[in-house]
Amino acid sequence: MNKRLKISLLLIVTLIIGMIIGFLISGRLISHRIETMKGNYEKTGFGKEIMRIIDPTPTQREKLGPVFREYAKNNHDLMNVYHEDQKELYIELKEDLKEILNKDQIERLDNHWNYRKKRYQRGDSTRKHRGMRNKPSGRQ
Repeated sequence: MNKRLKISLLLIVTLIIGMIIGFLISGRLISHRIETMKGNYEKTGFGKEIMRIIDPTPTQREKLGPVFREYAKNNHDLMNVYHEDQKELYIELKEDLKEILNKDQIERLDNHWNYRKKRYQRGDSTRKHRGMRNKPSGRQ
């Protein structure tokens, strides 16, 4: 092979490898951010980010615990209300779509909704879904 072809192939291979590495790193960073956000909506993870930011003393930490537990409960209740409202909205949507969609399409929509509902009820936010790598982060 001539020298120019070798250099071109090396450049193309390097570019492809760089793109793959960039894609994987980007996916991992996005996955980590999503997991961090999900933790904010769980009872146990509600105050963790705030605690990390303020870096309280041990005495403050003892006093902050009950405060965060109360707000975590309120946040959890608020999320439950949100999910109930979302469920009502879905039922209204389904009623409007019944006139447009066929039986098979409605059934697929129901199956998808039931799948999401089961995942939420199990608390299965770390399960792999459609190729996404949602693994629990090592931070606690």
